[in-house]
Amino acid sequence: MSGNKKLTIALAGNPNCGKSTIFNNLTGSRQHVGNYPGVTVEKKEGGVVYKDYNLTIVDLPGTYSLSAYSEDEVVARDYIVKEKPDVVVHILDSSNLERNLYLYTQLAEFDVPIVLAMNMSDIAEKKGHSIDYNELSRLLGKPIVKTVGSKNKGTEDLLETVLKLYDGRIKIEKIKIDYGEEIEQELKNIIKLLSKSKKSLNQYPVKWIAIKLLENDSLAIDVIKKLSNEEEILDQIEKSRHHLKLHFEDDPEVMIADRRYGFISGACTQSVRITVEERHDLSDQIDKIILNRFLGLPIFAAVMYGIFKFTFTFSGPVVGWFESLFEWMGGVVASIFSEGLVQSFLVDGIIGGVGGVLGFFPLVLFMFFAIAFFEDSGYMARAAFVMDKIMSKFGLHGKSFLPMMISTNGCAVPGIMATRTLDSKKDRLITMMVTPFMICGAKLPIFALFIGAFFPSDQGANMMFLMYVLSLLLAFGSAWILKQFVFKGEIAHFVMELPPYRIPTLKGLLLKMWERGWLYIKKAGTVILLISIIVWAGFTFPQMDVKDGISEESVASMQMEQSFAGRIGKLIEPAVKPLGLDWRSGVALIAGVVAKEVVVSTFGTMYRLGEIDPEEADTLQEALIKDTSWSPLKALSFLMFCLIYMPCFVAMAVFYRESGSSWKWTCFLVFWTTIMAWSASFLVYQVGTLLGFGG
Repeated sequence: MSGNKKLTIALAGNPNCGKSTIFNNLTGSRQHVGNYPGVTVEKKEGGVVYKDYNLTIVDLPGTYSLSAYSEDEVVARDYIVKEKPDVVVHILDSSNLERNLYLYTQLAEFDVPIVLAMNMSDIAEKKGHSIDYNELSRLLGKPIVKTVGSKNKGTEDLLETVLKLYDGRIKIEKIKIDYGEEIEQELKNIIKLLSKSKKSLNQYPVKWIAIKLLENDSLAIDVIKKLSNEEEILDQIEKSRHHLKLHFEDDPEVMIADRRYGFISGACTQSVRITVEERHDLSDQIDKIILNRFLGLPIFAAVMYGIFKFTFTFSGPVVGWFESLFEWMGGVVASIFSEGLVQSFLVDGIIGGVGGVLGFFPLVLFMFFAIAFFEDSGYMARAAFVMDKIMSKFGLHGKSFLPMMISTNGCAVPGIMATRTLDSKKDRLITMMVTPFMICGAKLPIFALFIGAFFPSDQGANMMFLMYVLSLLLAFGSAWILKQFVFKGEIAHFVMELPPYRIPTLKGLLLKMWERGWLYIKKAGTVILLISIIVWAGFTFPQMDVKDGISEESVASMQMEQSFAGRIGKLIEPAVKPLGLDWRSGVALIAGVVAKEVVVSTFGTMYRLGEIDPEEADTLQEALIKDTSWSPLKALSFLMFCLIYMPCFVAMAVFYRESGSSWKWTCFLVFWTTIMAWSASFLVYQVGTLLGFGG
C-alpha cells in the first residue's frame, strides 16, 4: 500500500560514518544509482513507504565540509540549497564526534530541518565514550537518534523522529556560532551590501554566503558576480579579509574553522565523558601491525593474494555451471533452427559472443565481493597509507592509490574520475595515465580465460596475483618516467583519515557486489551484444563459394580469412607476429578497444565459426586448448598486451573530459599505452623463446 504524503530526506555525513549502511537499511533493494545533472558524481536515491508517507531517500556524497574544494562538496550543498529536501539526516560517527560535527556547523547555517543520527554508538561505548544525548541535543538544538547501522538498530526510531520533526511535533532551536567580535563585524558589513542587491542570491542564505565569501569560496564569489553591486561587494571582501589577516595574523578561513571547532569542543566537553584511555583501542592495536613499516607491504600483498585465491577457488564450479548453461542454450537454439545464417547469427554471434563473456560473470561477482569486504572493513584506507611511501618514490601521489584501486574494483572509468581528489593537475594527469593499467572487471574475463586454458588449475590465483603485481610495477614505472620527463615538479603531501575497523555486514557486501556486477551485465546486454553482432557479420561476409571436395573445417578456415574481419586481421598481422600472435589475436585486440570484455566475445565468435568443431570443444577454454597455434608463452604475451594497451572508448572519452578536453593528452595516452604494450609483449615472447620456453 503506497502512502499519500510525499517526503524527501537527504542523508549527509563524512566518509566512513556508516551513511551507506543506513541508506541500505532504509531503502533495501529499492534504490537506483545515477549521476547528478551536469557532473559525474554518483547519485544514490531510494524509496520506502512508512506509515502514510512516501519517503524518497537521497544519499548525498560523503564530505567533511561544504566548501568548494571538491565536486562532492559542491553537489551536496547545492542539493540542500536548491532542491530543498524536507529533512536532512546528518549521520555522525559517534566514536569520532568532534571531527564529524564540523560538517554539522555548516549544515546548521543553512537553517534546514536536521535530525542527528548518532551512528556506531556501540563502537563509541566500547571506546569508553559516555555521551549525554539529551544534553548534546539541547546544545546543538536538534533531535538526536542513536543508531547502529551495521546491526540495523535505530532505523525505525530515525524515521519516527524525522516524521515528528516534519510535522512540527519536535521543537528545534536555531544555533548560532559566535565567530568573535572582529569576524562578526566584517560579516555584518558584507551582509549589508548583499541585502542591497535587488537580484536573487540563488536561494543561498545571506549569512552563509557572507561566511563563504570571507573564506574566499570560489563558488560563492561566482554567485555574487551576478549581482548589481558586484564590484562594491568584492571590494568589501578584500578589505574585510585584509583587516582580519592583520588582526589575527592568519587567514580568515583558518579563524572561522577555529571558531567552529571551538563551538564543537564546548558542546562535547559538556556532553561527552571519556572513561578509558583511547590510545589503546582495538583499531590502534591492529594499526601497529597493519601500518608497520616492515610488515605493512607483505600484509597488503597477502590481502591481494587472498582476494585472488578466494575468487578463483570458489568461483570455479559456478563458472563451469554458467558455461554449461550457455552451451546448452546454443544446442537448443541449433536444434530449433536449421543450418544457415539465422542459426549462425543466434548460436555463433549472440550466444557464442555474449555467452563467452557472461560465463565469467560469477568470477567477477566473487572478486567484487572480496574487495568490498576489505573496503568496508576499513583496510583499504590503510592500504593507501602503506603504499604512499613507495608510490611517492615513483612520482605518484598517495591519493593516486584510490583511483587505481577503484579501477581494480570495477572499471577504469570511475577510477579516472576519482583523480579529482588530487589537487595538482600534474598529479591528476599522471594518475589518469597509469590507472588504465589496472586489471579492471572488464579485463578479468580475458585473464580468467587464458590462465584457465594454458596454466594448471591450482596456479590460477598465483598467475592472477603475478599479473596484478606486474600491473602495479608497470604503473609505477610509467609514473616515474612521466614524472622525470613529461610532468616535472614536486609531489604534494598526503594526509588521509584512517577509519575505525568494522565487521562488514553481509547485506552491505551483497548490495555493493550486485551494484558493480549489474554494470557488467548491462554492458554485456548492450555494448558487447552490439559488437558481437558486428564481429559475427565481419567474419560471415562476404560469403565464399563452397567447392566440392573441401572439408568443412577447411571451408570454415578459408571463410574466416577471406571475410572482412579476416582481411583486416591479415593487414595488421605483421605488427603482432613479433609478439607470437596471429591475425585472429589482432582482430580481438582491435575489437577490445570498444570494451575489453569484447576480446573474449570475439574469440567466442571466431571459434564457433572457425576450424575448431564446437562439438569437440564444449567451452571456449577447451577450444583454445585444442588450438595448436597457441602455447603458454604466446598466451602470456597476449595477456601482457591486454594488460597495458589503450583503454576502452568510454574510458578514453572520460580521460579526454577530465584532462580539460585535451586532444594532446588523449592522443599521448593512446600512443604511450600502445607502445608500452607492444614493447612488453615483444620482450616476453622473444626472451621466452630465447630461454627455450616454447614459441
